[in-house]
Amino acid sequence: MLKYFWHFTLWLAMAVVCRGQTAQPAATPDELKFFQFMLMNLASIDHSPDAVTSYSKLLGRQFGLNDTETGILNSAAVTLRTQLQQIRSSTTNIVSRNQVLSAADRAALQALIINRNQLVQTLANQILNSVRPITATRLRMPGHIMANILKEN
Repeated sequence: MLKYFWHFTLWLAMAVVCRGQTAQPAATPDELKFFQFMLMNLASIDHSPDAVTSYSKLLGRQFGLNDTETGILNSAAVTLRTQLQQIRSSTTNIVSRNQVLSAADRAALQALIINRNQLVQTLANQILNSVRPITATRLRMPGHIMANILKEN
């Protein structure tokens, strides 16, 4: 019986938190550039685990993330890391079998990139809708700053 009480309490707490949160607008192309940078670093299969952990902690301090929000980012990174490992495997298979890539091989590689970008977009929007509104605003800002800098140059 106690088990059900805790399940109900957890469900009720999640319902209260989710009810109070407003849906965020989708990430803009400028915002997605930052999300891609951030998620690719968090999901990197080439960086050491210590470097990824340090970057995660840096993001927490930089954006004022609480533990739940840090977990949300890290969970998104795990999802992306899985796809990056699949992309690496597929890319190795495509490239290793030919000295010159055929049109079909190039199309297959392009499809992998498109799928990765779509996943980043999906993850970015999930993150924006899962964190506090103030955190979502903070996470959107670097994309706008970089876009403005590039427009000036």
